[in-house]
Order: sequence, then structure tokens, then C-alpha cells
Amino acid sequence: MIELLKCMIDWDAQPRRTAEEGAPIIASGEPTALIFCLETGTATDSDGRAYGDGDLIGLCEALALDSYSTPVTAASTCRLVAISQETLETALKRGGTLVWPLSRSIASDIARRRLASWQAA
Repeated sequence: MIELLKCMIDWDAQPRRTAEEGAPIIASGEPTALIFCLETGTATDSDGRAYGDGDLIGLCEALALDSYSTPVTAASTCRLVAISQETLETALKRGGTLVWPLSRSIASDIARRRLASWQAA
């Protein structure tokens, strides 16, 4: 997915952030206005999911929700690319008129299932 996004977005023009080890990358309740690509480093979320170089962090929640429900923390110093929701939407719409709504619909289904499994646990 990341290679596809690099072809559709001016990657070098996207802002970068650094998160030191132990620092939050995404906080629970934070608006999904930004999606992060982990350029270098490692991170983990509260579900134990690990992220490494090139991974998109929180993409499913960003597509499906207005705010993040799963916090993500830097496990080492991380260099992040911050991609705005608008930039992602514009890029995905280049693939056709149905790409954006279909992506959001699939992500919504996945997020709904995750939330249901958390509530059942």
C-alpha cells in the first residue's frame, strides 16, 4: 500500500515528525485528520500490534472513524510522514470515483468488528 501511495502523493512534500521512544504517536480520542507512515523506527499499539519501517499507522481507523480509538506509542525513535486526510482522499480518488467510498466502507466494517470484539472481551 505504501508504494502505491508514494506514486499518488508528492511524498517529499509531506511533513515529517519525530517521536522519541515511549512518546505517543496517536492518542486515543485524537482526530483522524492525520494518518502516519512510519519511515524509520518501531511502534506498538494498545492491542499489541507492532509497526515497522514503511507501515501505515491507524489507516483503518482513519478511514472509518472521526477519532482514533487505539493509541500507538513509539517503541524506538520514530521518523513519521504525516499525511492529511484530504491528501489521502485526493490520492485515492485518482483511482476512480468508487475508490474512496469503497475504502471507507471496508475500513468501517473492519473497525466495527474490532470494536465488537473488544466489547465482548
